[in-house]
Amino acid sequence: MSAQLMFKPNGDGYDVSPAGVILIIAGMVYGEDRATMSRAGIQKFTRLIDDVLSAARTNGYPHEDILRTLLARNESGPRMVEMMQAACDAAGSATMDTVIGRMRQ
Repeated sequence: MSAQLMFKPNGDGYDVSPAGVILIIAGMVYGEDRATMSRAGIQKFTRLIDDVLSAARTNGYPHEDILRTLLARNESGPRMVEMMQAACDAAGSATMDTVIGRMRQ
């Protein structure tokens, strides 16, 4: 999936895929926004990322360690987008639905 499809304009803003949501969360946890986040918020979002990557690994995604390193470095770009999409695909729609649902809690 391309970055353009991950963040698709809809006229009023953007439709964001689950992989896009995880990338946004990772940017908050590992980027400059971390300094403004509560400890509880950092813990919650880190668990969501961990849940996705752990499910991806369990379902055969072979690059979890590389993706975790890139996330921790707050890297971005097409490689990150492709890897996150592949990880979310491997995690499966049920995991992604659960993780996205937990964000609202």
